[in-house]
Amino acid sequence: MKRVVLATAVLAAALAAACVTINVYFPSAEAAQAADRIIEKVHGQPSDDSTSMNGERTSYAEPLLVATARSFAGFFIAEAQAQGNVDFDKPSPEKSALESSLAERFPRLRPFFDSGAVGMNERGLVEIRDRNLIPLKDRNTVLQLVAAQNKDWVALYAEIARLNGHPEWVEEIRRTFATRWIVKAQQGWWYKEDGAWKQK
Repeated sequence: MKRVVLATAVLAAALAAACVTINVYFPSAEAAQAADRIIEKVHGQPSDDSTSMNGERTSYAEPLLVATARSFAGFFIAEAQAQGNVDFDKPSPEKSALESSLAERFPRLRPFFDSGAVGMNERGLVEIRDRNLIPLKDRNTVLQLVAAQNKDWVALYAEIARLNGHPEWVEEIRRTFATRWIVKAQQGWWYKEDGAWKQK
């Protein structure tokens, strides 16, 4: 009898944990796919969504253990209700305007990505890496471009989170974009990782 009670208690605890996990679950695969599409639009260079940083094919499938736990919990709770409204491509006038603004500004920043003067940091923002690589006559312009681009990136991350009803996801979205930006960056571009600049 004690074993039955103990087993029931363990099962109840497991289900409670599963409910919490699902309620806060951040759909990283969907976020990565949406980030790829937006980054490609900004760069004006569509490429294979499933290319990894090493040029290998990347699967966005959940790990087997997570998928199994999720399937098990699905018998007892309505996961679809928790995740059904998640759509990182969900449109809004503000989101469309931000994406267009980023794409229109990028060609003016691109030469400075190519030269190594600027790169992308770990917060999914453009950062000046080497001021000396920017001609003196262009420095104020580049500073303004970087500031405007970053303002739009910050607003876009927040808008994507807002559209999905999860403003608390904004930092996860930032990290996802920063990671996918490295994957989508051209050879020779610079990015920040663990506080250090690296060249792709």
